[in-house]
Amino acid sequence: MDIKEAREKIDGIDTQLVALFEERLSLIEVIGKYKDEHHLPLIDETRDREIIVGHKESCKDVQLSPYVESYMKQVVSISNEFLKEHMHKHIFLIGMPGAGKTTVGKMLAKELRRDFYDLDQTIQDKVGKSVQNIFIYDGKDAFSEYEYETIKELIHNKPAVIATGGGTVTSEKTVNLMRNNGLVVFVNRDVNHILDDLDLEIRPLVKESIEYIFNVYEERYPLYEQVAHIKIGNEGSITDAVQEIIEALPNTEK
Repeated sequence: MDIKEAREKIDGIDTQLVALFEERLSLIEVIGKYKDEHHLPLIDETRDREIIVGHKESCKDVQLSPYVESYMKQVVSISNEFLKEHMHKHIFLIGMPGAGKTTVGKMLAKELRRDFYDLDQTIQDKVGKSVQNIFIYDGKDAFSEYEYETIKELIHNKPAVIATGGGTVTSEKTVNLMRNNGLVVFVNRDVNHILDDLDLEIRPLVKESIEYIFNVYEERYPLYEQVAHIKIGNEGSITDAVQEIIEALPNTEK
């Protein structure tokens, strides 16, 4: 077989692959509609792993199995992106404490006719302790696990608006859970404005508290930007912030 014949065969195989991938995406759309109707999570990580591992293990040439694995990872990844575009998704609001996530979230949920959940409040109701007491008696890691498990439960509900805690983004598995099952919106507010509001509630703010808030803001800001699909500013009215989010949403979410 010469190079011309080999290329012609490859072209024929590629044509078949494209046709089969189109069929795969059509079936993914059917699955998306079913998941929408039955309020199922967007991504099934266990199923994805089974697909990738199964095809890797069925590869007849051991030397080619790593390439088969890489290929199937790309197929699954692209299929999941397609799925996300054809399903209604949860909207997760992230940002600093005092950024206005709960206030914005409630109005956004009303505009979109969705349920609203404040993650901290939901955890408190579930555990029977305040967030402060969970940190004191159970520890930070336990609270982070409560966040993950609570979000895992909430994503089985119909698409909602969920305002998260300021530190939710510090857990990689929770971030992946949010990004795989919804749109993550960074509600950003200038730290000085946050401090001004805190100063009205807790007079006077001690120097150590001010430094701590600035340090947390500087530490988390790049993380908020990295995690978010959408970033909006909350420096004006709540109505403006909500409208900015709505305008940035994909059409399927409006």
